[in-house]
Amino acid sequence: MSRGRIRGKRTKLLARESDRRDARLFIIATEGAKTEPQYFSMFGSPRVKIEILPTLHGDSAPKHVLARLKAFDKKYALEKDDMRWLVFDIDRTKDDQLSNVCREARQCDYGLAVSRPCFEVWLWLHFADLQPELKNPQDFEQALKEQLEGYNKSNLNISLFQTRIRDAIARAKTLHPDPQQNWPPTVGSHVYRVVEVILDSLKQYTGEFTDKPATE
Repeated sequence: MSRGRIRGKRTKLLARESDRRDARLFIIATEGAKTEPQYFSMFGSPRVKIEILPTLHGDSAPKHVLARLKAFDKKYALEKDDMRWLVFDIDRTKDDQLSNVCREARQCDYGLAVSRPCFEVWLWLHFADLQPELKNPQDFEQALKEQLEGYNKSNLNISLFQTRIRDAIARAKTLHPDPQQNWPPTVGSHVYRVVEVILDSLKQYTGEFTDKPATE
């Protein structure tokens, strides 16, 4: 990685109480401003830091999510083992635009965790298989409200999801097991890809392999 410009030290992003030289960073740029950051917050630990770059000011199109991650990547002197991921939906994006974003992301060695048509598909898979009547974001939000009393995407109760992560991974993999797909060709979610890497990192760096938050 080029060091032609002065970059911020990655250790500034890590907890002071940990050995910041022996830690892994996940930089995750998300389309959503609230739901996705809340969900990923349950995985953080002093040695596995999750840095979320949420959408601000409505710039939520995949190309803006990618631009946000690239700007952050240039700002800090990240290490080879640090992970960069894009998390976005494809309910409105044309396939040609999506292809360009995914191709550029691959060239930058960024991971892709794409959902069709919305991140709520991934949340739903924690509790049940897909149902034929679930087709659009409104369907999934209503189904989650019926499944979870008090469900609010702006105030997510992550304790309802943290013991069901393995179930969600298994269901998502069954829907789309092909690791070469850039995005789901049908309703589904590839968020399981980044979640699996996070869980593996927690096991490697903390000695734990659990579906509960590493901070508990």
